[in-house]
Parts: sequence; C-alpha cells; structure tokens
Amino acid sequence: MARMSPGELPNEIILNELRSSEVRVYKALKSMLDDSFVVFYSRPWLGLTWDGREVDGECDFVVAHPTRGMLTLEVKGGGIEYIPESDRWFSVDRYNCRHKIKNPVEQARKSKHILLGKLRKDKEWGGRFIRARHGVIFPDCQAPRHDLGADMPRKIFCFAEQFEYGLSEWVHARLSEVGSDSSRLKALGDDGVRILEKLLAKPFRLRTPLAPALRHDVMVQDYLTTQQFHILSALESHSRAAIAGAAGTGKTALAMEKARCCAEEGMSTLFLCYNRPLALYISEMLKDTPVHVTTFHQLCSWMAEEAGLAVPESVSSKKLLFSDIYPSLLVDAAEVLRDVRYDAIIVDEGQDFEAHWWVAVETVRSSPESSLYVFFDSNQKVYDSALSLPVEASLPPIRLTRNLRNTKTIHTTASAFYEGFGIQAEGPLGKEPEWLVVDRKRVPGTVSEKVTELIRHEKVPPSFIAVLAPDKASLDQVVEDGLGGYPFKEAYDQSRAPVLTADTIRRFKGLESPVVVLVLLGFVTEELAYVALSRARSHLTVVGPKGPLDYLRGFTKE
Repeated sequence: MARMSPGELPNEIILNELRSSEVRVYKALKSMLDDSFVVFYSRPWLGLTWDGREVDGECDFVVAHPTRGMLTLEVKGGGIEYIPESDRWFSVDRYNCRHKIKNPVEQARKSKHILLGKLRKDKEWGGRFIRARHGVIFPDCQAPRHDLGADMPRKIFCFAEQFEYGLSEWVHARLSEVGSDSSRLKALGDDGVRILEKLLAKPFRLRTPLAPALRHDVMVQDYLTTQQFHILSALESHSRAAIAGAAGTGKTALAMEKARCCAEEGMSTLFLCYNRPLALYISEMLKDTPVHVTTFHQLCSWMAEEAGLAVPESVSSKKLLFSDIYPSLLVDAAEVLRDVRYDAIIVDEGQDFEAHWWVAVETVRSSPESSLYVFFDSNQKVYDSALSLPVEASLPPIRLTRNLRNTKTIHTTASAFYEGFGIQAEGPLGKEPEWLVVDRKRVPGTVSEKVTELIRHEKVPPSFIAVLAPDKASLDQVVEDGLGGYPFKEAYDQSRAPVLTADTIRRFKGLESPVVVLVLLGFVTEELAYVALSRARSHLTVVGPKGPLDYLRGFTKE
C-alpha cells in the first residue's frame, strides 16, 4: 500500500461530486502501489513566467519512488473532447453536458517542470538529474487505437480498462521509460523523496497572536449588541419600566440608547448609575447629547451645594453618609431647586440602589407622568433586586435573555455564580479562561509576566487589558511590581490615555474589557467573583494561590 499525503481524505473532498474521479484515483493509487511509493494529492504550486510574472497551478497527483523517479498526473473524469480548431478541451458528463477544462497534458507537463525547477533550487538537491515523467488518467474513457497527437502518445494516458486492472503496471511503465536523457539520470533516492516531501507537504505551524481574534470577537459582540436595540420599542408605550438581565446582556448599551432617544425627543434627561468610573464612561459616550450623566451620590452632592445645603464634613459612619444622609440632602435640595427637574430618568445598576433612594429620585421628576426606566442585574444569587426597585417600575417585566458581550466560554464560567431566568450566550466561542496557580509571593511577578506576554507577544493593545483585584491592598501589591513596566491608569481615567487599566473589581463594575487579568491573593465573595469574571469580553486570565482558584473553579465545575 502506497504512502499517501494526506494519509486520509477529508469528508468535504470525499463527498464533493466534482472530486469524485480524483477520489477514485486516490484510492486506486493507494491500494495498487506498494509502500516504496509516496503519492502526494492535490499539490498547488507557484511559478514564474519568462518575463517574471507569477503563475500558479495545481497538480492532481505527484508519484515519487526512490529508484524510479517522479511522475506528475492529471485526472479528468467523464468523456473527453478536444477541438483543435479552437484548441479547447471539454469534459462530457453522464447527461451529455459539455464543460470546458484546461489541457490536462499541458497541466501535467507544466507541473513537472515547475517542480523540477523548485527541486534544483534546494541546497540539498546537489544538481542531480532524475527521471521525471508526466501522465494523464482518464478513468472513464475507452482507450483509442492511435496516439492523440504529436505530444500526446497513447503511452502517457491511462484509460478506463488499464485504470481498473493495470494502474500499477502503467505507473511502473511510465517511470521505467528510457529516453535520450537516461545516461545522466540518477535515482531520486530516499533523500530526494524527503526533499520532495519538504517541498510538497512540509508541515508548519504559524502562530496566531491573540490580538486579531480579540478584534474579531469585539466586532461581533458590538454588532450583536446593536441588534438588541429593537427591545426599546417595547418601552415606547410605557413611561415606567424595569429591564432585567444578567451581566453581558447589554443593559448599559440599551440604557444609553434609551437616554439618547429621550433627549432627541426634546425631553430633559437624567442618566443615573452607582459607580463613578461607569458614569465617566457613559458621559463620554453621550457627550454629544444634552443628557445629564452622574452617579446618584454625585447628584445628591451637586444638588445640595446648588441649594446651599451643608454636606457634613465628618460622619461617624461612611455607610450612614452614603445610605441615608446624601439621599436626605437630595430631597431637601429638590424643595429649594424646583427648576431642576427631568422628564426622563434612566437608571443603570439599579440593583445597587437602596429602596429608600427611589423616594429621593422621585423628587427630581418633572411630573408624575415623567419617564423612569430602571436597568438592573437579574442575578438573584448575589442581588435581591426585586426588594429595592420602585414598585411601579417593576411593570412591565422586560427580560434580556441573550448574553451579547462575553464569549461563550467566559459566559459559562461567570454563570456558575448566576441564579435567575435563563440566559443564552450569543457571542463567539472564544478561548477557555486561563487559570495560573502560583504561590502567593509570586502573584505580582506572574501578573507582570502575563501583561508583558499579552502586549509583546500576543500584540494586544494595552488599552484592551484590565488588571482587576478584589481590594485596594491586593491591587497595590500587584502594581508595586510594575505590571511589566507598562504605564497604567485607574478605571476610566479621564485622561483617556491608551494604556492598560488597573483597579479594584468594584470600581470596574459596569465596565468591560476585551482582556481581564483577575488577581486573587485570597478568597472573594460570590458577588465579586460574578462581577470580575463577567468583565472580560474575550479573554480571561485568573492568577492566584491554589486555594482561592480552586474555590472559584469548584463553582464552575458544579
């Protein structure tokens, strides 16, 4: 049995009717020739014409033997017709339909000379001359009684009967033919077969940096997100609604689009969220609109100052300040600043708003009919959102059920910390998250090495990378190592410098990055795990000691 390259034909070749004749010849050569032969199937080549122009082609089969030499073959199925007046060739199928084809003899001959020329350029070839012949197989045609032309003697053709019962003998005859060049011919040799194999079937692997895949993923994810804007039509007849969805379902994108639409309709529009870096990001995205973007507590502080109300300088409890005092100041300030009112209020991160804050939000509505749209995370495993939403805003219930931001692999990983209505991942498959288990002391150095690898070897733009840690202390330990010497900024730094981001998970909440390097020096809550894992759009690396990483991976395997 001959040694074949490729060793097996893929299904797309086997099932392709246009390749059926080639498949028959492949199987026949494989079974009828012994293992001293090497057969290469469908070998493309690139050559040059006399004036330097590139010309490419393909040889159906190249048969090589250490002592006999090289035979290039063309295969044409069906009936064959040649019209000398126009120098055109046709194949004729079973339905008697004619299909124009290239001159198979010229194809085989040209392939032979191109390949010989390439062999002679190989330094290991040594200027040898070998027996090189060409031939054509017509597996469906009856053999004629005469030559087909001056350059087409019968002996270079293998017709139907010979193909069925004497293919091996025909191949041997073609490679045994004595010609005028025979006196100076040398054997191809095993090394010659190896050189030919290097030319026709050299294995190689070209490394693909991560960056192109990231750009493709982001392009697909952005496209999918815009496709979800049709949901906004469901809000047109409702002035108050809550929109629920897990991380990655496009809540923030929809909220921004709704705010933009309200502003375009001439409504005074307020966009509220909880997280300051998210507010900075949204403000930049909506900078060409009159939408007022701010965090809830910034609104409280600004209104208090405008109303001349004093903000306590020292409060025993920071939680008391943000939970109770600021909302109370907003209520009092709204009584003074009656001209500060909004026709539409869009709230993102609604799950982070406490129940009594909604009373304060209501005070800046221009009328009872003003619009209020609350976008919130539906993860009941870490948020008890239903208890903190305004009752009126819970109708109609609108659910976002498609994850459009994360790759499927990242969605699966983050979903281990999600509990709620079903979410379908629609994005690209993506790479599996990378888990780097190292000793605690080696975590900062490993993070720096990873950042360097991503930027230098994977060609990922620094602005595509976010390094996240559970708390400021952990983050400081990591950035002390320098992050590979690359500059970095906090989450959505207003400088907008194209550098990597390094911040805590909570400050990065609501934001996203194509690549996230999550640093764990200890165990984290399920909420932080859910937020952190879902921030990565396309590539996620988790670095930390065995205990914390095993804890997280234990959830993903349940």
